[in-house]
Amino acid sequence: MNLLNKIRYKSFWLLDSLKGGHLKKDLNGISNSFQISSFSLLQNQNAPILKKLLDTVVTTSEFYNKYKLYKSLDDFPVINKLTIKENFDTINIVPKNSKDIVKVSSSGSTGIPFQIYWTKMKARRNKADVIFYANSAGYTIGDQLLFVRLWTKKYRKPIFIKKALNLVQVDIESLTDKNIETFISKIKSKKYPKSFIGYPSGFEKICNYLDKVKSPPLDCNIQSIIATSETLYDNVREKMAYYFKAPVVSRYSNEENGIISQQMIGDKFYTVNWASFYVEIFDINEDKPLKYGELGRVVVTDLYNLATPMIRYDTGDLGRFCNFENDKIPKLKDVVGRRKDVLYNTKGEIVSPFIIHTNLYNYPELNQFQIIQKSKYDYIFKINCKSKFEKEDEFTSIFKSYLGPDAHILIEYTNEIPLLSSGKRRIIVNLYKP
Repeated sequence: MNLLNKIRYKSFWLLDSLKGGHLKKDLNGISNSFQISSFSLLQNQNAPILKKLLDTVVTTSEFYNKYKLYKSLDDFPVINKLTIKENFDTINIVPKNSKDIVKVSSSGSTGIPFQIYWTKMKARRNKADVIFYANSAGYTIGDQLLFVRLWTKKYRKPIFIKKALNLVQVDIESLTDKNIETFISKIKSKKYPKSFIGYPSGFEKICNYLDKVKSPPLDCNIQSIIATSETLYDNVREKMAYYFKAPVVSRYSNEENGIISQQMIGDKFYTVNWASFYVEIFDINEDKPLKYGELGRVVVTDLYNLATPMIRYDTGDLGRFCNFENDKIPKLKDVVGRRKDVLYNTKGEIVSPFIIHTNLYNYPELNQFQIIQKSKYDYIFKINCKSKFEKEDEFTSIFKSYLGPDAHILIEYTNEIPLLSSGKRRIIVNLYKP
């Protein structure tokens, strides 16, 4: 750590100390939770926090008032974005004009844009989660952070904030070969520690450029690489690790809750943030919890949001637990994306997106690709490549082995597959509801 980074680090914690050291206390609490190896002991430790949340909402939220006689979390309903939007005024606890709230907005990339409130306590807890999980990946406060995402006006930081945070805003839309060359040259020339965080699709663009110029591994002093907001596939993970000589992990989070889980270095599973959330897996079609190991909807209870309570909140994502035998603390085996971003085969079974992508990357001639499922048997494969795709038959045959021999696959050529407003590109679009 150079002198300026040390100053940033010490200034950060000095400021927290002057404010009462609350962030440090939160961080210590999170760290202590990760020292517990028994799930039952961890649940016992979190029980008073969960009880405080539930007791508060049933006495102060009109929406939850009917659950005053609850016996456990099981008595509460599953809610989602639409539930919150339609019952916003009756769900909220903190008045809209309260000085203790922080407004948090979702980008709407799932089709339902909405805004909720956090208390300042929740905002501080989220900051502690971010610090803990960043540290676990190798990042230290004060190090330069290379943030690859869509930097719309809403997210852009003023210059003085960027300087204070040591933040470099890398806009995914500006990642042309020329700009990537300039970016790589700049981070190579600066020898101080740096870390990446951002969209895997942005990382992929950077790696594709490095492939193109036949680059060797780079000496950029990269300490950590965290992929977020999109699925991180093995080919991107391996290339980033190769070119930047740093560990690569994937983070599962959303704007309305914060960090729900993250991979630890060398671990393909996701360590759940049980310190700040209670996580359940529900049946895809019914509001009932599944047995450990079964794929279903990820449902979270935010233990620290006492402004817009998010109790048994359906995130819209799918996942499954693992590592749950003998009272071990469950992890997420995988998070396969939003329900409308998964494919079903002709038998009505979910096809893992990881299988799809593993096969996609065997065809580097494809610049962009998107699968649209229109019905039980009908699929459209949109392809962007420089010339006619010569391996159509082979490609179709491989995907039929996963989708079903009776799948009808139509290949369409396109010049561009548009980005979502969030800057992400949907590779799977499901218009079919089994």
